[in-house]
Amino acid sequence: MCAASSSLAIDKNEPISQPTLPMVQAMGGAFTAVASDESTVFYNPAGYAVITDPIFTVAVLDLSFNINDSALAVYRALANGEDLSDPGNVTKYLNDTTLSFGLSGPIYLGHVGNNFGFSFYNTARTLLDTTPGALQPTADYHTFTDLGFTGGFGYKIIDHLYAGFNVKVILRLKSELEGTVTEVLDTIEDDDVPIAKSVGFGGDLGLLYRPKPWLSLGLNARDFFGTRFYYWEDISGNQNYPSSMIKPRIALGVAFFPIRKNYEEKPKNDLTIAFDYLDILDNSSPLSNIKFGVMFNTLRVLDLRGGIDAGYLTGGIGLHLRFFHFSTAYYVKELGSYPGSKPLQTLTVEFAFKW
Repeated sequence: MCAASSSLAIDKNEPISQPTLPMVQAMGGAFTAVASDESTVFYNPAGYAVITDPIFTVAVLDLSFNINDSALAVYRALANGEDLSDPGNVTKYLNDTTLSFGLSGPIYLGHVGNNFGFSFYNTARTLLDTTPGALQPTADYHTFTDLGFTGGFGYKIIDHLYAGFNVKVILRLKSELEGTVTEVLDTIEDDDVPIAKSVGFGGDLGLLYRPKPWLSLGLNARDFFGTRFYYWEDISGNQNYPSSMIKPRIALGVAFFPIRKNYEEKPKNDLTIAFDYLDILDNSSPLSNIKFGVMFNTLRVLDLRGGIDAGYLTGGIGLHLRFFHFSTAYYVKELGSYPGSKPLQTLTVEFAFKW
């Protein structure tokens, strides 16, 4: 048993709940006005009313991990069989290192189109952040595991103007640890990590205006009243924690489809250019809210994607066959309070079965 702190101080603001969605990540996170596939469940429910060919998804497996130099050194050490808990290796590999891992799936069942959409999914996120200390490095460990349902309806208000809404239910498990690296690693190895669970309820509202086949304007009030976790239970003990929520965000977006000549049919080669402002309610860092993305679809099966997210470059590719889809994306997660303070270069790879 180690002496690592396990206060589980539940933050008032919880992280969002959704799969990784490498297509959107590769496009810099700009998707509010695109609403072209199953990702519209999480970015704009008004898209349910404009997707003319329904899309069914029955399974997804998505792995993501950071690829900063210090993280790559840890991966190489593990591959070579080195013991990271050895005092010498702790100082060598975990003195100032951040390790981030994510998993989406294999649980995923979803549909979009014909005026409704939903997604039933699971996700897991783990972060180990180490910093130099007086005697040995200190560490913060956080992990979230979600089993979630998001679904709703979209409908046409008048010509070219669409609205939609979602309801969502999220079962969340979370753990937090603080202490020296050795204490935190020992606690994880002994399966003595405190775990709290709660169920959150919330919803989204969306609007899409498509006056021309080549132009789309979008608004998404996500978690619009706050997706609230009213009661936290420490399932590793008997202590309860204060209520918390996923805070509301209002995103604005514009998308251009320069090659499209009509609303119904995509051309063989298609181009999407998208801009988003992620949250007009957030005044802390305007640059962090600016998203830009480009996607070029060619041969009907290959997507080339790129973008800028809060000043960081993003990119990726997608291959979509009749039933099997593959996507990969490179992007940067900012852990600090402003762009450039603590960037995490991240790679994600996804395999999905949908049609």
